[in-house]
Amino acid sequence: MASFDLDQLKAFVAVADAGSISAGATRVFRSPSAVSEQLQKLERAAGAALLLRSRQGVAPTAAGQRLLGHARQLLALGELALHDVRRELRRTELRLGISDYYRPDQIAGLLRHLSRHCPQLRLQVVLGTSAAIARDHAEGACDAALVMQLDGAGAARTTDRVALRREPLAWVAAPGLDLRGEEELPLVLLPADCALHRLALQRLRRHRSPARLAHQASGVAGLQAALRAGLGVGCLNASAIGEGLAVAQSPRLPALPSCSFRLDLPPADAGAAVREAGEVLRAYFT
Repeated sequence: MASFDLDQLKAFVAVADAGSISAGATRVFRSPSAVSEQLQKLERAAGAALLLRSRQGVAPTAAGQRLLGHARQLLALGELALHDVRRELRRTELRLGISDYYRPDQIAGLLRHLSRHCPQLRLQVVLGTSAAIARDHAEGACDAALVMQLDGAGAARTTDRVALRREPLAWVAAPGLDLRGEEELPLVLLPADCALHRLALQRLRRHRSPARLAHQASGVAGLQAALRAGLGVGCLNASAIGEGLAVAQSPRLPALPSCSFRLDLPPADAGAAVREAGEVLRAYFT
């Protein structure tokens, strides 16, 4: 049965992450010429070019991007198998924070994936606002985090962060909700530490559209229920606009930016099992 060589995959991942063959070779403790030879063998096995080479360094091709996700997962599973054979596995807790705005229909699949590939882990999952989850991750209260940020918020790009996707934001209400008789727009929002709460009020002030807080929900599910009940208008990302809700149209409602989701991985000093889980998470999304 044909398969990829793990050492070649390890060199490929190191080079792709480092952005050059020489820097990647340092990560796997090999010479650049040895790593170049491994990459050539890997490309022959794949039957496709995996890296674009230029004076600025290297970047994965489309085929390379596809292989990169598989490679990370295979390497993480290889380490897991080694620990298992050596009886080094211990039950470890993985604390995962997930933004309340993240697609709820995808959370179950994500957790199944983690449980299947990291059977040694006890999962502790917390749903909350992105601000609280990002703060918990920065302070070490959670190991990995799925968070939402507004485009242009200026979060630093690091190797410990994986960009997932962008989505438009929209004003949302129950279909047919008539706002014309309202002197102040009735708002349905999450608490004030939510970025979309602050964004909605800021944009309405700039647009000079008077508004009042009609209902404050504790989570997105409660916010959606209040919107369906016709209590007012709210601000949601596209994937959170569920059944019974529609994009609200009114000249009193200003334009909104897009948002993006990212995965914050475990820190480098986390335990081996937690770091392996982080790589499994990365592979799931890439």
